[in-house]
Amino acid sequence: MIVNFYPWEIDVDIEATKRFYEENDCSEDKMVNQWFYAAMTQKQKDFFASLGVEIDKVKAAERVHEIPDEEELPGGKIFIRTLDFLLCGDFLAIPDYQAHIYGEEDLTGMKLPDALKIITMPEGEKLPTYNIDGWNCVFKHPIFHMDESKFEKWDCGFVMGSILMMGDM
Repeated sequence: MIVNFYPWEIDVDIEATKRFYEENDCSEDKMVNQWFYAAMTQKQKDFFASLGVEIDKVKAAERVHEIPDEEELPGGKIFIRTLDFLLCGDFLAIPDYQAHIYGEEDLTGMKLPDALKIITMPEGEKLPTYNIDGWNCVFKHPIFHMDESKFEKWDCGFVMGSILMMGDM
């Protein structure tokens, strides 16, 4: 199923994604996964279910990041939660900033396919995200986030979605 999560376009294999989560559990701390599920709106739950993603089996983490005092600026603490999920499928389109990153063969060892559409983002626009009923999501290639060798080629068959939430403590 081809889905448009502007500026990303992804060909998602929903049945393969369901099978992936039946066979794999990427979670590290079930309590964090439970927090995410409890915090979700029905639209967010429907979004993940429609793609075959099981929230209790995705990689979810939370941590506190300390910001040191700097001259006249007081430091503080930021609470950070992340939710990373895998979809079985392939990118059909990515934003231009990702094409520059992933196209660096010295960095990634990958060559982008000629058929991949590159979406030119407006000058000065902030990092694009896809809004999932109030949660901002970025879609990425899993090469920088997953240690397995199967992710070391462009056509690895997976796309990673990543949600980052931050708040002052």
